[in-house]
Amino acid sequence: MTDPQTAPFKPGPVLAYVLLTLVLTWTVEYAVIGEGLRFDDLVGKSAPGLWLMAVMWIPGLVALAVTLVTERTGLRGLVPALLLRMGSVGPYFLAVPLIPLAYAVMYLLTWALGLSSIDPDLNSLAAVSGQPIGMDAALKLMLPLSVVVGPLINFVFGLGEELGWRGYLLPRLMPLGKLRAYVVLGMVWGVWHGPLILAGLNYPGYPVAGVMMMCLVCLAFGLFLNEMTLHYRSALLAAFLCHPH
Repeated sequence: MTDPQTAPFKPGPVLAYVLLTLVLTWTVEYAVIGEGLRFDDLVGKSAPGLWLMAVMWIPGLVALAVTLVTERTGLRGLVPALLLRMGSVGPYFLAVPLIPLAYAVMYLLTWALGLSSIDPDLNSLAAVSGQPIGMDAALKLMLPLSVVVGPLINFVFGLGEELGWRGYLLPRLMPLGKLRAYVVLGMVWGVWHGPLILAGLNYPGYPVAGVMMMCLVCLAFGLFLNEMTLHYRSALLAAFLCHPH
């Protein structure tokens, strides 16, 4: 694939990709929400299951389809076209201490803005599971599982997003210039979460402010992900960095 910053900008495929991704994602999410699903009142209900994680693959599947149709790469050509390479192993090890720190900063910012509250007794998680979960169980069982198993499971689903955002969209926005590309991608990524945020995910009780906060988080976190993706030419790295837990 040619240098994304010197390649010509092609608005047609990019616009088609964004619209298809948003329409398909929002259609699935609003269908489920229309059946009564709320994320800010999950007491007595099961947690959102595989359908929610499967939605994360819509950006990637649309990227595969749009690339095959508009760029006629063939199946082999998808690897360079969507940055389907691992890149250097160094950043993967670097992510182990840095990514939890980054999420801690985001959660602290959310609490500082009053969009959520600290839950040291894990009452919200207990409400979802239907049984109390003590801090002792969280430290001895849930934390080790999330550290060891979580990254592997979430990488599979996170790859669906990052094939789209960093593998397809980012390189094709770069002819607009780095600043514009990063802003457009961050806003699209943030708005893509809109229906679930409005239904109480992440920022329960703050639907509009929650969508705005998600856009800011995607812009901020996107700066790091975009730089790493472009430097190492790897959407796989972005998936690992963005969905480690």
